[in-house]
Amino acid sequence: MGFRTDLVWIILSAGIGWAYLAVILGVGSGLENPLRDTFATLRLGDFALPLSLGLVVVASWGIVLDAPHLFATLARTVLDPEEWRVRGWVLLASFGFFLLGPALILTPRLLASAGVLPAGAEVLGSVVFVVFFRLWAYYHVVRQHWGFLRLYARRNPGAEDEPEARADRIAFPILFYLPIGWFVTAPWYAASGMPELGFATEIGGRTLGSWLHAPVGSVWLLTASAYAAFQWRRYLQGVPRNLPKLALLAATVPLHAAAFSGPLLVLFVVPLVTAGHNLQYQRFVWDYGQRRYQSERSPAAFSFRNPVLYFALGLLFTLACYRGPLVQWMSGAFAGLLNEAVLPLAGLVAGAPGSGGGSLGAEVIAASLLGWAMQHYYLDAKIWQVSKDERLRKVLRTPLPH
Repeated sequence: MGFRTDLVWIILSAGIGWAYLAVILGVGSGLENPLRDTFATLRLGDFALPLSLGLVVVASWGIVLDAPHLFATLARTVLDPEEWRVRGWVLLASFGFFLLGPALILTPRLLASAGVLPAGAEVLGSVVFVVFFRLWAYYHVVRQHWGFLRLYARRNPGAEDEPEARADRIAFPILFYLPIGWFVTAPWYAASGMPELGFATEIGGRTLGSWLHAPVGSVWLLTASAYAAFQWRRYLQGVPRNLPKLALLAATVPLHAAAFSGPLLVLFVVPLVTAGHNLQYQRFVWDYGQRRYQSERSPAAFSFRNPVLYFALGLLFTLACYRGPLVQWMSGAFAGLLNEAVLPLAGLVAGAPGSGGGSLGAEVIAASLLGWAMQHYYLDAKIWQVSKDERLRKVLRTPLPH
């Protein structure tokens, strides 16, 4: 999009995650409950607002950054008549993700009530959904970084050849995905609130996690060192370096590793690794919209009329459909209806506790609302395939690889 735009929005956007990290480390270590405990009070006259990390980090990220970037996908697809003409079935299928979470949660309970599954297996669907959703969410963030890396490779062909591409293909997944292995094998993983994944199994007097924890960290460090050495050697050989790609990796790789490095930071891992991704996506889609809809009259073109309207529509979507007091009130009402009427009629126990500790109805509604995020992940995998979409290449002015 240009040197200054890319530097600020694509590369330095990771600074939001680093700022969150500094705030968390600065005030969170002394709190008994880092998410909810008050660490300061904001006063404006008679108004006093207690500040917690849940408000300053999680709520600010969720309402201002994360949910509006979901609207960017909807403006680019659901509001675009051309997208309905070209991939209408894909758009229709994307709404099925609002049913996926409830189906996974309720099916084992239905089977358990019928005697098909043994007692205790009814929460299996909740665990599967939580793990599946969180892994897909992280994969989605990482794949966006990979997408920008490949776009920079195409924009800087003089710095890219087969050895460079091979180094990227090997190092990238290790550097971004191995921190998850470091986390799930850590001795403090059991206290993180995440489902037990079997790494507490005893083998030879030690847990499986304790056997794997140090090797996982060593592999990550060796890979990071080897990739840095490879880049330095190529520089000394006089091969031009792809500075945008390397700057993107330098900003994001350490942040992802830090986010999984300890029990305090893991509590906030989602905003830490996603905040920069949100800004990247918003700016990139805005740029796409400015190029794509300049001469059109459609709901999509209206959404991209000016940046204030674009952000306001994203915030309106957030508060009306995904997060905020109105959504919370409506979710509570629907959860009560499910608990009191619908679920008992299905032969289930109303208010049975789920993996989230709330009522079954609340868990079902929450899983359904996450359909907005899963729809976003699914559509993103379809609409940004530069090598397969000639229309997209023309809008982005991106050449095919040689």
